[in-house]
Amino acid sequence: MNEEGSTIRVLIVDSHQAFVSVATDFFRRDDEVIVVGTVSGRKEALAQAEELRPQVILMDFDHLLGPKGMQIIPRLRTILPDVSIIVVAVLDIGAYRRAALRRGADDFVSKFNLTTDLLPAVRRAA
Repeated sequence: MNEEGSTIRVLIVDSHQAFVSVATDFFRRDDEVIVVGTVSGRKEALAQAEELRPQVILMDFDHLLGPKGMQIIPRLRTILPDVSIIVVAVLDIGAYRRAALRRGADDFVSKFNLTTDLLPAVRRAA
């Protein structure tokens, strides 16, 4: 449980189904986190964020690429001003990390460090 005594509600935004399955299974092993939804696209992410009201959105870096990608984080923050956004990417490259944080992400985690870095990042974000 988080400091309010409730579970941390997470929405996963990633078009790679294998990662979605791994992350969902990973979170199922923890009593503090519940995956409230998984989506693969930006439009779905906006709609589901509004409907599901997650505390944390886990977003694949690929969703930040291109002109439309740059708008997703501010749009999510308009819908949910207090949401925390953690960007995940396969590679932990400084340029990727800086780009994600510059676009408004709260944190950045490499998919290769999922088991060690993701849960602490979600707890910090919540």
